Amino acid sequence: MLGKTHLVSSEAISLTAVNYYSQTNHVTVPLVITTIIFASVGFGSLLPDVDSRNSELNKTTIFGLFYKHFFINVKHRGFTHTLWNVFLFMYISLLLESNHFYIAVCIFGISIGILIHIIEDGFSANKVDIWYPFVLKNTNKHRHFFHYRVGGFMEKSMYVLFWVLLVTALKNAYLIYLN
Repeated sequence: MLGKTHLVSSEAISLTAVNYYSQTNHVTVPLVITTIIFASVGFGSLLPDVDSRNSELNKTTIFGLFYKHFFINVKHRGFTHTLWNVFLFMYISLLLESNHFYIAVCIFGISIGILIHIIEDGFSANKVDIWYPFVLKNTNKHRHFFHYRVGGFMEKSMYVLFWVLLVTALKNAYLIYLN
């Protein structure tokens, strides 16, 4: 999946989840928390592709310098596309929760972005090994009823649908904070 699709879909999913939480629990999540979650999920949704030369983070941020030194010999969709990363970021978030709440929220958002990215890539024609380096037998041969090719028609359609969901979620968030 292209970086722009990862970004839009992760933001749409996370903001919809925050809105849903606010409406079902009859509470308003503070705007600062929503903003931190929104920004960190976006960053986390792009982070697993840091091992790819063509990733958005490597093209537009300082991560491009790190790629040349740390990730040039690393397999794309290897360790950065595992649940180990999600567990690591969630564990760090739990450790920081009591003393550094806003940093913990940020790291939690990054872990959610990574998780959404991995789930999205799990539906691509090129599968991911979520337990890498412990590769389970025949995990890449199973096809889902739904899968897409990077840059193909299905991905472009998902991009448009997630934009619609994101705009709707932004409108709903605005209405929640307006009250």
